Amino acid sequence: MKVLSIKDLSFAYEDKKDVLKHVSFDVEKGQYVSLIGHNGSGKSTLAKLIVGLLELQSGSIEVFGDTLNTTNVYKIREKVGIVFQNPDNQFIGSTVRDDIAFGLENHCVPHAQMDDIINEYAQKVNMSEFLDKEPTRLSGGQKQRVAIAGVLAMKPEIIIFDEATAMLDPKGKKEIREYILKLKEENPNLTIISITHDIEEAYNSDEVIILNDGELYMQGKPSEVFKDDEKMEQIDLDLPFITKLKKTLVMRNVDVSDAKTLEEMVIKLCQ
Repeated sequence: MKVLSIKDLSFAYEDKKDVLKHVSFDVEKGQYVSLIGHNGSGKSTLAKLIVGLLELQSGSIEVFGDTLNTTNVYKIREKVGIVFQNPDNQFIGSTVRDDIAFGLENHCVPHAQMDDIINEYAQKVNMSEFLDKEPTRLSGGQKQRVAIAGVLAMKPEIIIFDEATAMLDPKGKKEIREYILKLKEENPNLTIISITHDIEEAYNSDEVIILNDGELYMQGKPSEVFKDDEKMEQIDLDLPFITKLKKTLVMRNVDVSDAKTLEEMVIKLCQ
């Protein structure tokens, strides 16, 4: 089932060249899709168009079969949540509890139900003990987990992570990367679109879409996309560590081509 369909999408900001050029792709229900590309390739612009923060200029966006327009944008936002690059830009409340509650209030959730929902999703992201803390006093990774809890509490069917790890230190990046995988494992029908520079994260997704200079450059399973190192080199994108390691081992006549993770590779090498 297609939950998102992008057709011939083009977009340009005022007095600038096209940021997106005739982009088309589909996303299936339950997929974990990584959207990668250099700065200026149009990734974040695409995310803002999907949630209606920017107005369509050319082409179309369908969400669960509904064509996005100015009359149904709020209905579509009920199904699509977004976590931005800078969590500080998403904080509204003076405490973590207030911040998670904000989206629920906008969705007219009865106050009698709010505490249970807030506690449930704070627990899911391991932030229960911080509910009465000020968001500004949290670490970058903690702030991003609060932002994720606020989105999850509204029970969207699609979550877009727009460079959600870009401003985090290595520990914070690892936390969020692992949490996204856990989230997918626990919610098989949830569709995740991660806009990222993190090649290692992209390797763990179901599908990779690469944008280059506003155009769809490559699309497919990570193992297939990253295998084409020639195409990756043409646009100066790095390869995941596991892909580099596989290539080195193949040069030494060690076949680990069917290993999907480093753990699987270690097991195979030890056999």
